[in-house]
Amino acid sequence: MIKLGSVSFMNAKPLTFALEQGLVEHDFELTLTPPAELSQLLAKKDIDMGLIPVAEFLKRDIYSAVPGISISSFGKVDSVVLLTRGALRDIKKVAVDRRSQSSTALLKIILEIFHGLSPEYIPRAAGGEFLEEVDAGMIIGDTGLEKTYAPPLGYYVHDLGEIWTRETGLPFVYAVFAVNDGVELGPNLEALYRSKEYGLGVTGKIARLESLRTGIDEAICYTYLTERIKYGLGEKEIEAIGRYSEYLSRLEESGKISRIKLYSR
Repeated sequence: MIKLGSVSFMNAKPLTFALEQGLVEHDFELTLTPPAELSQLLAKKDIDMGLIPVAEFLKRDIYSAVPGISISSFGKVDSVVLLTRGALRDIKKVAVDRRSQSSTALLKIILEIFHGLSPEYIPRAAGGEFLEEVDAGMIIGDTGLEKTYAPPLGYYVHDLGEIWTRETGLPFVYAVFAVNDGVELGPNLEALYRSKEYGLGVTGKIARLESLRTGIDEAICYTYLTERIKYGLGEKEIEAIGRYSEYLSRLEESGKISRIKLYSR
């Protein structure tokens, strides 16, 4: 039994839907948690592999990434957004969604490297008081998607995926399936690929189910799953991870590699 961790966000459903529903044969024990918690489970080897934020992947050279699968975007992503009361240059204090360190690091790259700012970052849960006493707030996941189309009164929406692509010409990779050192996936690797293939073939159904779960309009869910989120991990995505790694090094956070290690049998 391979212990597989994923996230409960809508964007991961095309990858795991068939596994969750038993529509492909597999030997996974599936756990769904927030990204930050998932990274801890993988680091402690409580799970064998997990769909973790790229910033966490880059911190440990013992992980390898499953080839051909990621959560990424090219241009707008809709679910990783910064809400501001005014212009970016006026941000002094910004709340950040504590569920994902990759998106927080992306925000720091955008504000500090691309715009030359040095705000204070305040990690918070994405609840009712998230935007209190700050100039801006970064929200991710299904909540971020909802705020993109229905922002709070008086706030501007800045799409971080769109800003990254505009500045770099590259996609942005949010998460990869990281495999712990020494783990042999065996037939489960093919099961994961079959699950992805199946999920991408039923995005309309997944969009309907996710609309019911989240309360977000079905058309928005469908656009998100078919046009915003990309699920490949090819040369451009690997180049993008290398660029992200370089920027993280400039911020003295993590990221010292230019090319990620891919899992092989």
